[in-house]
Amino acid sequence: MDGSLSIESARSRSSSRASAGAIERFLACAAVGVLAGVAVAHVRLHLGLPGHKALLWMVPVIAARLVFPSMAGATAGAVSAALATLAAGGNLAGDATGFSAVGLAGMMLDGAIGLAERRRLRPAWRIPLLGLAALAANLVMLGKRLASPLFASHQVLWTSGMEARLISYAAFGLASGLLAATLAHFVVRGRATACGR
Repeated sequence: MDGSLSIESARSRSSSRASAGAIERFLACAAVGVLAGVAVAHVRLHLGLPGHKALLWMVPVIAARLVFPSMAGATAGAVSAALATLAAGGNLAGDATGFSAVGLAGMMLDGAIGLAERRRLRPAWRIPLLGLAALAANLVMLGKRLASPLFASHQVLWTSGMEARLISYAAFGLASGLLAATLAHFVVRGRATACGR
């Protein structure tokens, strides 16, 4: 009888530690989002191309979600980034519609990362999948910008107008996803190697 109480107590402690770990990973993703939002508000890349802010917020948010696995970590990071830009005088989300777009982008990233985790995809498949998910997420951000009254025309490569914006947002989204997934892969692999020593 005492043995069964001991087993139940051990299970309870293990469950409590797992819950605390999940909360810590979620908060780590949100904290990285806050830092990314501050970067979006204050760092200027001077690229002159639409959609390039994805490099500043999407790369850290995706990488954090991969390094600190949390079911809704990318969504928390994306929304935290939007709130931080707003507090810092920037404009990642704008109004309520913009926050919905940022939240949707985060959920799309969480969905793709969750799929990669459930299927235990190798890096050769996981990295391109997350690149495509980030491309789609940045196109959601383009939809938000098109709804903005401050829409301005840009020229990208040989084209201008809507086609240019579409190409630029897609390219920066893809680059952000590929870069974040690659960086996270090396961080996780390095951490695993260090723990194995």
